[in-house]
Amino acid sequence: MTKTIAKLREVPAHGAPRSVTYWRVEGSLLEVGAMRLVGFFTWNAQSFSERWARRLGMAAMALSRPFAYGASRTFATRLLHTLLRGVSQDRLDLLGEEYFQYVLKPQLRREAVEKLLAVLRSGEEVVLVSQLLDNVLRPLADHFGISSFVSNRLEFRDGYATGRLLSPVVRPRGPLAWIASGSTDGRVPREKLLARLGWKGPELDAATQTAARPPAPAGRAVAALGDVPRIELLAVRETLANRHILLVGVTGFIGKVWLVDLLENVSSIAKITLLIRRNRTTSAQRRFEKIIEESPAFDTLQERHGRQLGAFLREKVEVVEGDVSLPGLGLDEATQARLAKSLDLIVNSAGLTDFNPDLREALASNVDSAVHLLVFLRKCNHAGLMHLSTCYVVGMRDGRVAEGLQDNYTPAQDSNFDAQREVDSLREMIGRIEARAESPELTRALRRQALGRAGDPSAVPAEELDGVLKRNRVRWSRNRLLRVGMRRAQHLGWPNTYTYTKSLGESILARHGQDLPIAIVRPSIVESSMRSPFVGWNEGINTSGPLSYLLGTNFRQLPTNERKCLDVIPVDMVCRGMTLIAAAIVARRNARVYQLATSAINPVNMGRSIELTGLAHRKHYRTQQGIEHWFKVKFETIPVSKQRYERLSIPMQKAVVSRINRIAVILRMKKAPLARQERDLLRAEKLIELYEPFILHNEHVFESENARLLSAALSPEERALFAFDPESIDWWDYWINIHIPALRRWCYPLMEGRPLEARAPRELDWSAQAACAGASPNSTSPSDPLWRSS
Repeated sequence: MTKTIAKLREVPAHGAPRSVTYWRVEGSLLEVGAMRLVGFFTWNAQSFSERWARRLGMAAMALSRPFAYGASRTFATRLLHTLLRGVSQDRLDLLGEEYFQYVLKPQLRREAVEKLLAVLRSGEEVVLVSQLLDNVLRPLADHFGISSFVSNRLEFRDGYATGRLLSPVVRPRGPLAWIASGSTDGRVPREKLLARLGWKGPELDAATQTAARPPAPAGRAVAALGDVPRIELLAVRETLANRHILLVGVTGFIGKVWLVDLLENVSSIAKITLLIRRNRTTSAQRRFEKIIEESPAFDTLQERHGRQLGAFLREKVEVVEGDVSLPGLGLDEATQARLAKSLDLIVNSAGLTDFNPDLREALASNVDSAVHLLVFLRKCNHAGLMHLSTCYVVGMRDGRVAEGLQDNYTPAQDSNFDAQREVDSLREMIGRIEARAESPELTRALRRQALGRAGDPSAVPAEELDGVLKRNRVRWSRNRLLRVGMRRAQHLGWPNTYTYTKSLGESILARHGQDLPIAIVRPSIVESSMRSPFVGWNEGINTSGPLSYLLGTNFRQLPTNERKCLDVIPVDMVCRGMTLIAAAIVARRNARVYQLATSAINPVNMGRSIELTGLAHRKHYRTQQGIEHWFKVKFETIPVSKQRYERLSIPMQKAVVSRINRIAVILRMKKAPLARQERDLLRAEKLIELYEPFILHNEHVFESENARLLSAALSPEERALFAFDPESIDWWDYWINIHIPALRRWCYPLMEGRPLEARAPRELDWSAQAACAGASPNSTSPSDPLWRSS
């Protein structure tokens, strides 16, 4: 049957206008009532208490329904759907798909399906009519490739059902309708249908819906305020044509996607130079080649260029070996001079994204890089700088966050704070800790620790002891610097070392780069792609991955503020914003700060994001076999207060498990019976502590008007490629069908210690002949040592 429907969709449309045929679902395709459907919805509420409350209501409804039905079929239908008051539209849409897939689809009558397909093949336009809710009828219509239907519709306010059906109501068929249930032909003339429903013609037309998901509500208009540069028309391709860009951070998630986006959509760009750091055993050039050969992000470029992708990249891309955390970007004088003459734009997307890193690494990546980029920028003839930061430099505070740049900023509003003095103080602190790590006192303490209780030096070989001492010394320094950075950040009002050092980098740029063409770009939480380089691309263990993974287990209660916005933005929308900003910098029409975020224009709060994550996991586990997956379908995480979390969730469970393990030690058991469970609970507790600033505290709303202004200045032809339009995101579709499946494919295996799905490295011709075949006057010479494979 499915193959037949698939073939039907391939039949070309007739040129002549098609006549409309109304097809009643009940009695032909199916014999189903609204009672079972509402029961299915009530039995699959989010929390256990809600499920039982709705089940009691369902039992009362079953007793009263015969009397209500006898009084009025329309009234009985309205009364039944009051049980769905308070259920989210997101849940009804997902459960509607599930109800069709697993309950209704197996019940479709084959003879009726064949008749319906015959009508569709004849060129008639079919409109399905049913007393079921549109949440169920939409997937049924999509299954047959039908574009319109008439069904019952619930009223929603703020995304939750009020329990009221919108007029007109599709009432059930009459009490003797079972007599006609043997017919497989559901066609009903319009006049007869109106009589059966008790409607008038305009009501039927108004109740007809499209099978496509309703579009996202239109975003509000954008207007330039303050000193933001006015741009009437922004021609991205024309502005970036024949330009030379230096991209720092191409090995990262955003860097790869933006490189692909530029190569696909701005083909007139002259050259993109990539600054890549050398690893211990791998040259910068070979690191780039491995990225091209192995990363799925370049699949679309591979499809476009085939084996000539290597030649195309030789023409457009140059690799230089350097390090943005070193003076001169780690480049030799000749390379610096050459780039300084030709560069039009420097893009720094590099940065350490670990929330709580070693303070030395955080300063080198997030502060030193800003200093060295400023020095290099002053050497350039006409280059501008786009520096990627994060929206969360705002720190621990509430309210609307404007797109402004403030020198010496601290969330704690410390008037005596000086960013440069703070950086110098941190360097002194690092020096003292490193000196302490080499001190005789600590060496003796680490030696005693390495020798253990016996303390016998002869029991451990000298070389082995030296190795243990060295590792412990490094671990001691790192742990001390991690704690120092975290304490200082929280004292000044930042949640972690990452946002603290990112803000210090911004202050350096604000103080020393006032006269330079610089734009600071602040993305929020960057997640899976919507369309580029393909739908659902993600990489590594990113920001929300561990938390969403936890929500897919049997974990039940997450301490959170339901009303707080979780500001998530797809990576390709960030990259479209970056392209707009790049063109604005080159044209010298840029603002100082651009926030690429969704919370101000298309917000999704924590309550909704938790439910969407649970629904996405439910959709996956519903397709799996086994009792474990059945249990996970029944367990969904719910948002709770911090007090309830501590009283009933992980902290309480960990306390019980720890007590059992301590009793086992007292009883001198060989192995603690719940040691693994205690470790798992401890990891989950630390994870939630790490995410608390983002899910429980700090109600941020990030404005993103500057990027939307650039988007509004695009021509209609370029808007489809480069528009920054967060208002267009359908969060239900993104979360359930794109984001969580992307995490499940690209990120969860890494968290579980499993390899990603195997794929053969793409075969590219990096030879000189291939480069010459597609060479242009701007192409790098095939003999250039930068292009030699390691």
